[in-house]
Amino acid sequence: MKRPFHRSLNRPALLLALCAAVSCPALTPTEWQHRQALNVAAPGLVRVDLSPASFDAAGPQQEDLRVIDPAGLEIALLLDRPPAPVAHMVRPSSFDVRLAAGSTQVTIATGTTDRLSALFLETPSPFFLRAASIEVSENNSDWTALDQGIPIFRQWGAERLELPIGGRTAAYVRVTVPDNRGGPLPFTGARLLSEPAPAPEPVPVGTRISGRDEFAGETVLTLSLDASHLPLAALALDTREPLFMRRVTVCVREVRDGIPAERTIGSGTLFRIALDGAPARAQLELPVAFTPSTRELLVHIYNGDSPPLAVDAVSLKRRPVNLLFMAPAAGSYTLLLGNPQAPAPHYDLAAFAGELRGARVAVVVPGDIGDVPDYHPREALGAPAMPDVPLTGAPLDARDWMFRRTILIADAGVQELELDPEALAKSRPDFADLRLLRDGNQIPYVLEQPALARSLDLEPEASADPKRPTVSAWRVRLPKAGLPLRSVVLASPTSLFQRQFRIFERLTTEDGSPYEYTLASGQWSRTPDPGVPENRVFGLQDRMHTDTLWIEADNGDNPAIALGAVRVIYPVVRLVFKVAEPDGFTLAYANKSANAPRYDLSLVAVRLLTSSRNVAHLGAGEPGTGARNPFAGINGGYVFWGALALVVVALLVVVAKLLPKPSA
Repeated sequence: MKRPFHRSLNRPALLLALCAAVSCPALTPTEWQHRQALNVAAPGLVRVDLSPASFDAAGPQQEDLRVIDPAGLEIALLLDRPPAPVAHMVRPSSFDVRLAAGSTQVTIATGTTDRLSALFLETPSPFFLRAASIEVSENNSDWTALDQGIPIFRQWGAERLELPIGGRTAAYVRVTVPDNRGGPLPFTGARLLSEPAPAPEPVPVGTRISGRDEFAGETVLTLSLDASHLPLAALALDTREPLFMRRVTVCVREVRDGIPAERTIGSGTLFRIALDGAPARAQLELPVAFTPSTRELLVHIYNGDSPPLAVDAVSLKRRPVNLLFMAPAAGSYTLLLGNPQAPAPHYDLAAFAGELRGARVAVVVPGDIGDVPDYHPREALGAPAMPDVPLTGAPLDARDWMFRRTILIADAGVQELELDPEALAKSRPDFADLRLLRDGNQIPYVLEQPALARSLDLEPEASADPKRPTVSAWRVRLPKAGLPLRSVVLASPTSLFQRQFRIFERLTTEDGSPYEYTLASGQWSRTPDPGVPENRVFGLQDRMHTDTLWIEADNGDNPAIALGAVRVIYPVVRLVFKVAEPDGFTLAYANKSANAPRYDLSLVAVRLLTSSRNVAHLGAGEPGTGARNPFAGINGGYVFWGALALVVVALLVVVAKLLPKPSA
């Protein structure tokens, strides 16, 4: 049992003697999978700068790190994580708003002597863009200007109401916001953010943009990190766009109750704006306080109706993590990593974290990651080993599937295959008929339906009805019949109107009678005021059956309005699977009688869905496939009774021919 030390240490020599005297229980190095060499030139306090490979090979919180000396004995270590700076949000003691000549002045009494980092205004106004100035005072009469031309805005989901104070103390803070041509803004409150304690400088993280995909109204960047288990601190965009504002979220993939999902680990507004002739202001860094277990991040950039943002690069930073230990002698020490069963150690060294941080240290950079000879993990009681991802399923006769298409795969590994409009339109609404095949065997997959969407811009065709002159009607042709649309976005160059809209398709009953099936309806009002959306989104309540969408607007006694391009939104559906070889894979779909597949893959869905992925694509149909099977998807009972009816008719014809003909 280790003996704790209760006195603080004042001299580094005494600290060295005490720490070197700490003994550790024996360990079995072969239970660790990896190791790194630590070459110590002289005895004393050593700081190890962990490499990206160290984080990647160690546990999520580096709880399995161990240091052994040249004799193979464990050395006490300190995994030093400087505490993250904490800022407190406080309410001011008073809040006063006054309308001056052409501006609004907000004066608050802070009610605190703490250093202040920023002031956050509160307003219910949904749409604005202003340049504000900020001043501080100790007596509410003598004011010192801190800054002016600070952009504050709320537009299309992007928002900034923060005004920096710069770590000053102030009894009073005054903010002046010009009214411009939009009138004064209604400010209802404010919050103050205290200045946090200084923190160590974050460390750059190696990252690259491994994928970029444009969806309806948003861009998704896939970032590949140099390592997993990195304690991230911030993310920054490198863009050459001169003026922009975007809401950005940073996510990691995860699985909740067996369902693929994304977890948001950081969000905020990034911008570059120039107002009132002042130099451009920019905020390109986003705080991210999270330790991902994978090497991949997803960055969502919400563009709205603006064109996609040009992003040249993305940079990441992490919080520093130092490994400290006392080396009693020079020599070759070893850092052990990669033991998921090893608990976090408890050394008496942790009691001297403050003294160790301030002491002089020798910096050691660990060597390359190597494998421990004779590695043999300890068997965990009651915890079976995690199985690998199964690559092949049961055989399948795909003759009852109407369509088969090849899958284009560039590299082996985990694949992400997105269904194109043709596959979406021909598949069942629940996608239970999807099958991946290779050499007659099924390939297990996980179905992923993220909260993403694709869009198509289509031109409407005017279709006037002489019998209803007060109704404007348009027809929109879709690329595929039965495409599962999520919503329809209408735009109009007419700046002032109020109309009742209806979106429908024309169908026929079983007896051939035509009828109209309403998919969406609602009122659309538009005025030329700033902030009023130029389009209207109609969510569809059901899946379409045809390839034609009909749109009607009731004009009443008003002139007809013009309709611009119609944007249709359809969901993103993916299959995630793993392959060892990239050739010979096909996708089969369109079988109304198929049951949903059940694979053992669900046991390792978490590992599969959180792995880095390659992007696969759908190709053309295979030779001799793609033709419709006339009996595919038909209920077996219908086939039986239909065949029986044909047999009965044939027998009646034969019997009729065998009967004697009537005499003349």
